[in-house]
Amino acid sequence: MKKIFFYLAVSLQVLFLLSMSVGYYLIDDVGEIVKLRTAPIDPPDLFYGDYVTLNYEAERIPADRWFVEEKVDYDEKIYVVLTPGPDGIYEVKSASKVKVNTDGDDVVMTAKYLYEEFDQMHQVDFGIGRYFIEDNTGEQYENGMTEMIVTVAIGPFGLKRILSLEPLP
Repeated sequence: MKKIFFYLAVSLQVLFLLSMSVGYYLIDDVGEIVKLRTAPIDPPDLFYGDYVTLNYEAERIPADRWFVEEKVDYDEKIYVVLTPGPDGIYEVKSASKVKVNTDGDDVVMTAKYLYEEFDQMHQVDFGIGRYFIEDNTGEQYENGMTEMIVTVAIGPFGLKRILSLEPLP
């Protein structure tokens, strides 16, 4: 009987790990694709290698698009509705603590609340602020690339994955 519980426990752990990795790659097939405007910063890291820190415009939400009545705590979940602009780059349409249904090309992206700035802007974090790049290629992101376009896949359960990072046309 102990052997059965042992094998069952091991099997459940393996299934859990497999579902996490398969789910990460299924985002490309079943997720909604959005493009966001960002400004990259290139800090090197001894343990992780070269990566670019991404500063999304859509993570700063103006007060007129903030539909939250009560005070929001740090790290609380926020639902940000994004809508495509005339150039195909998604912009913030609204933000709230309640998930809303969208229509047309609008999509919902989950975020964590950070803080409110003095100029009535609310700062959130999408959780996709790092993009790992090939070693020793960070200079091309530091020199001259102030604005870029990030292509992101948004999965059905709030999972997000950066697909590409390219210069603004």
